[in-house]
Amino acid sequence: PSAPDSARLAWCGPGHGGAAPVPAPPTHSPPPPAAATAEATNGTALPLTWAEVGPTFAAKCSTCHGQAATAGLNLTTYADAIKGAQDGPVIIPNDSANSKLIQIQSAGGHPGQLSDEELALVKAWIDAGALEK
Repeated sequence: PSAPDSARLAWCGPGHGGAAPVPAPPTHSPPPPAAATAEATNGTALPLTWAEVGPTFAAKCSTCHGQAATAGLNLTTYADAIKGAQDGPVIIPNDSANSKLIQIQSAGGHPGQLSDEELALVKAWIDAGALEK
């Protein structure tokens, strides 16, 4: 007498009508949690609040965009910076590409021109939400 068909099929293995072995579930590690702060390529934390960005504006921009408020833009306080200039906002939180401050500084040649590093830090601050604190 012959073995039942199911026993013969299981014995033959995959490719011969038998059941294929069940692969073990993959063991993927979960991705690491998102960093709470952005980091520059040199590993230093990027400024994500006014406390870190304000001094750059004070050092580079205050001659024209301090109390004199050239073009209506005063960058001495967070409130004034967010308020913008006579033509409207120059900082659009979460959108450095469309922020006039970044567009003007990226074009180069502006009095009080930010260095590439300073510009990258200000961009990161804007893209992180241009937070006061």
